[in-house]
Amino acid sequence: MDDSSLARQAYEHYYDMLSDQIRMQAYREAIFSTVKHDDVVVDLGAGTGLLSIWAIKAGASKVYAIEKTDAIELAKEIARANNCENKIEFIKQNSADVVLSEKADVLISETLGSFGVDENTLQFAIDARDRFLKNSGVMLPQSVKIFSAPVEDSRVYNKLDFWRHIPDVDFSPAFNLFSKKIMVEAVDAGNVLSEKAALTEIDLQTTREVGFTAQKYLQINKPGWIHGVAGWFVVKLCEGITINTAPDQPLTHWKQAFFPFEKPVEVIKGDVLDWQIKVVAKEKNSDDTSIQYEYRCTQLKNEMLKQNSLKNIARNDKCPCGSGKKFKKCCMTD
Repeated sequence: MDDSSLARQAYEHYYDMLSDQIRMQAYREAIFSTVKHDDVVVDLGAGTGLLSIWAIKAGASKVYAIEKTDAIELAKEIARANNCENKIEFIKQNSADVVLSEKADVLISETLGSFGVDENTLQFAIDARDRFLKNSGVMLPQSVKIFSAPVEDSRVYNKLDFWRHIPDVDFSPAFNLFSKKIMVEAVDAGNVLSEKAALTEIDLQTTREVGFTAQKYLQINKPGWIHGVAGWFVVKLCEGITINTAPDQPLTHWKQAFFPFEKPVEVIKGDVLDWQIKVVAKEKNSDDTSIQYEYRCTQLKNEMLKQNSLKNIARNDKCPCGSGKKFKKCCMTD
């Protein structure tokens, strides 16, 4: 095993996941309540093999641990240290290329991103469900519901705006690149400017769709600046066990997804944000997901200022809109 390479590339990644007690407790409880004696289990994206080992301890007779990265070499050693290596078959491949000799009773996966399905989760989950799982089999997790809301957070936005203020060098290409990517940030619930909007609810046991589109009109309930939109998820692992990554919940390693705006938008109570998002697989069998989003927002404050300024303009004055016409022939409404 090239342990130096694995240590360099994956230590922080796996440390964050395995030190997340909310994630760990929920998955352990779900596995021990779902996996039955002599079950065959598939662990999709097995990583260091923890969920596979839990499945064995819960009673599984065989686990197929599928992992395409070098982490599988560490997983083998961890399984050996826990006397589970004879019951776990480690498969170092992209799951889409794997063919199994038998169907599983349980399909376990933890391929969730900060926005729930932003690691091409749906494409891999559907493929594995259809090819690896018995008709009577059980998926874990079972469903995921995705939410969003506009957020005021200059601290997060300044990480992006930083690229426009590099001394002596134009770094705008970096700004243009990063402004179109999800930022993973811990969002303060007090900075959320509207009620949450449910974008979609996906039943992983039945869905055929590998992406989704949504459009929501989010009414602002307090004044501020929209620096971006936060996204999060609630995942149902099994009956009675869920993980909620909302800003007002205890923090997990997923934190929240943050979709930055190119320029902050000033809003007051009553403004409405038109938020549209499209999530699709970037490429077949790739871990990358294409997420495109658009937004428009009313500007009630500007409209109020405009109306107040118009009250002091005489009928024959030039219209303040810049048309060159007299006010009475242009924007005068009386």
